Formats: sequence, C-alpha cells, structure tokens
Amino acid sequence: MRFGTAELARDLDRPSGWQLMVDGTPQSYVDLDDPLHLEFEYVRLLADLADGVRAPGEPVAAVHLGGGGCTLPRYLAATRPGSTQIVVEADDLLVEVVRQQLGTPGFRLRVGDGREALRHLTPGTSDLVVTDVFVGARVPGRFATVEHVREVRQVLTDDGVYAVNVADTGMLPFARAQAATLLEVFAHVVVLADPGVLRGRRFGNVVLAGSDRPFDLDELRHVTARTVGRARVEEGQVFRRTAKPCADADPPTAPLPPTGTFSRGRP
Repeated sequence: MRFGTAELARDLDRPSGWQLMVDGTPQSYVDLDDPLHLEFEYVRLLADLADGVRAPGEPVAAVHLGGGGCTLPRYLAATRPGSTQIVVEADDLLVEVVRQQLGTPGFRLRVGDGREALRHLTPGTSDLVVTDVFVGARVPGRFATVEHVREVRQVLTDDGVYAVNVADTGMLPFARAQAATLLEVFAHVVVLADPGVLRGRRFGNVVLAGSDRPFDLDELRHVTARTVGRARVEEGQVFRRTAKPCADADPPTAPLPPTGTFSRGRP
C-alpha cells in the first residue's frame, strides 16, 4: 500500500467475513455473504444516519470519501437497491486489493483525493456524503476544516446529510472542534458515540452529522439503542462547548490512539 501495510484476514468465526488492517489498525470488516452485518460500532452508527436520509428502501445518491473495504457502500447497496454510489480512496494499491478480493457490487470505487473529487461532482445532487478518511490511525487535518465541509455542502441536496467519523479521547478537543466546524456550515449537527468515549474514559470513534434539516433525535436515540445498545446521541451545539471551528490555514492535528488500543482487533 502507498499509505501503510495492509493485511486482509479471514474471520474464522464467519467464513464470509474479512477484516482489513492497516499498520495494525482495524480499518474495515466486510461480510461478503451478509452486507447487513456491521461488525464495528461506528459503522452501525453511520448506517443509522444513512437509514434516515430517505424513506426505507428508496435509492440514494451517496459519496464516500475514504474506502477501506467499503462496508457502508455494501450496506446501502443491499438496503437501497438502485442507489448511485461513488467511493473515493487515495491508495491505489488498496483499491486493487478490494476490487480483486472483495468486489465492488453496487458502487463505483475510484482512486483519488477526496477533496479534489468533490470539486468534480455536480452540485446539489448527493443525498449523503460520508468522510471516513484515516492515514493509519489518524484523521488528516485537511479533511477536518470548514473549507472541506463547505465543499461537501456544495454537492449535497438541500436536505442532504453529511456524516463524518473521527476518533478522540479525554476531553474530546478534536471531536468538539469538529462539531464547531460542522456548525459553521450546517444548521443542525448531531453527535453519536459510546458513552464511555463521550465521558473521556477511553479512546474511540465519534460520529458527527450535519444537515440543514433537523434530525429526529428521538428516533435516532431509539434506533441506536436498539442496534448498538449503549450509544448516546447529543446535539452538536451542546457538545461543542467552547470549541472553535478549524480552517485550512491552521488545520487541526488529530490524536493518535494509545499503545495497545487495537490489541483485540476492534475499533
């Protein structure tokens, strides 16, 4: 791979399951026979957000920045047949591995830079944009700025949804800054994560989403409780506290996970 060493390992407990690791960090889990099986908690939360974009089963136009094993695109292809999906992955060697070993049913997988790819998409045509970009275990700062979020907003429909996966720990300064960044562009922002992560007890994923239409917080709390069992949903304005938005002129530095965080192979 261009951006690290990748390992694609079969799950001995699920014959059709595969886990993608990059430099020892779990990046994706794919079940080729059951695309509705979402092994990682943060992917379930992204799926919960995606489920509310349109009526159940209705096709959507989605853009995924950051490919990995393309778990969420496979889920949407299965739950919303006929959807138009583009996945942009910067690592050309990883793309070839995914194409050859896992396939690309229901989506187009392209090699490219995510921000550059947005500039070539037709404005106002995407129902959903997802940023899940990591270099190793760290989110690149250039995908965490107001300028990037504005580029995302350009390709979304009026009521489209932008979802982003980040990782943080402690007082969550990076995640709170991301909430502030999304609020610079979208009228409504929501934050979903494990309560232990939100309380600063452990390093983990935080999923944020922005839209110009209100989120149904009660429904999100109901759905995430059913699927994850312990996720918490917060309004972005409350979650941000005093955090300031991030800009291209001074991009943020995302935290790295503590040593041993992924020793069990689960994010």
